[in-house]
Amino acid sequence: MWPFRRKRSAGAIHANSVTRVDGVVEIDVRGQTCPGYLLAIDREVEKLEAGEEARLVISYPPCGDDVQAWCRRKGVEYLGMEVREGLWIIGIRKQRTSSQSSGSRR
Repeated sequence: MWPFRRKRSAGAIHANSVTRVDGVVEIDVRGQTCPGYLLAIDREVEKLEAGEEARLVISYPPCGDDVQAWCRRKGVEYLGMEVREGLWIIGIRKQRTSSQSSGSRR
């Protein structure tokens, strides 16, 4: 067996930190590149409640297009992006499911 072919553990992909700042969940994935940062964001957004906003802090330059495409695929609302001090700050909102917005009727 080759020593450099170790498998990564399932917990190896994660956000650097997840904090709540002014009522918005901040997901910090600075220093990560594709696809790792998107997998980390996906994992953390799954934990959010419907309607909850998140701020993504990313240092990977192509992130804007990647995150917009991810939002479309996942049904997450893209709120916008700004660049500050070499970081891309992207706002998103987890969407409500149709049963949450109309109430679950049987």
